[in-house]
Amino acid sequence: MEDSVGGVTAVRTRSLGAAATLLALGGIAVAILLDPTFSWTGDALSDLGVRPRSAVAFNWGLILGGAVGVGYAVALGATPRPAERAGSGGDRSPTRVTSPLCAAALGLAMVAMAGVGAVDLTRPLHGPAAVGFYALVTAVFAIDGVARRDTRSGRAVLAFASAHVLVWATFIAGWWPVTGLALPELPGALMLAAWVWLVGPLPVLNPPPVLGALATDEH
Repeated sequence: MEDSVGGVTAVRTRSLGAAATLLALGGIAVAILLDPTFSWTGDALSDLGVRPRSAVAFNWGLILGGAVGVGYAVALGATPRPAERAGSGGDRSPTRVTSPLCAAALGLAMVAMAGVGAVDLTRPLHGPAAVGFYALVTAVFAIDGVARRDTRSGRAVLAFASAHVLVWATFIAGWWPVTGLALPELPGALMLAAWVWLVGPLPVLNPPPVLGALATDEH
C-alpha cells in the first residue's frame, strides 16, 4: 500500500513539473512568435513582457508556470523515494527524492519566476526577481548535484551549475557578441527544463531507455 501511495505521489509530482515548464517555456515561445520585433541579440526576454502583442503570453506564462512550480517544489520535497529491500525484511525507512533545502530553493526560484511575470521590466522589483530566479536555479543545481554526486545524473546536474555560472561570468566579462540578455538568459531556462524532464531527482520521463545511462541512480 505504501509503494502504491508513493507511486501516485510521484506521478502527481512529475505532472506538476511538466506543467510548470510547459507553461513557462510555452508562454515565452508564444510571446516570441507574437512579437516580430524581438531580437535574440538585442533584447532581453523580459522585453516581451512590456510589448502589447507579447505581454500577456509572456507574463502569464511565467506567473502560471511559477505558481504551478511552487506546487511542484512542495510535492518534490514530500515525494518518498522507494525504500530499498534486502529480501522481504529490507529497510523501509522513509526517505525523500530530494532534500528540504533543494525543495525550498526550487520553491523560491519559482516565486521569483512568477515575480518576473507579475512585475514587468518597467518596475523596480523586476530586476531583483530576475536575478533571484537565475541565482536560485543555480543553487538548486548545486544542492541537488552535490547530494547525488555519486550518480551520473547528479554529476550532470553539477555540470549544469558550473555551466550556468560560466554563462553569466562570460557575459558580464563582455565575451558575448550581443547587447541584450535574451541569449544568456536562455541556457538557464533550458537547463531547468532538462533538470525537471531528464536528470533531476524525479525526471518526468522517468527516464526513457535511451537516457537511462544518464538519469539512472546506478553507478
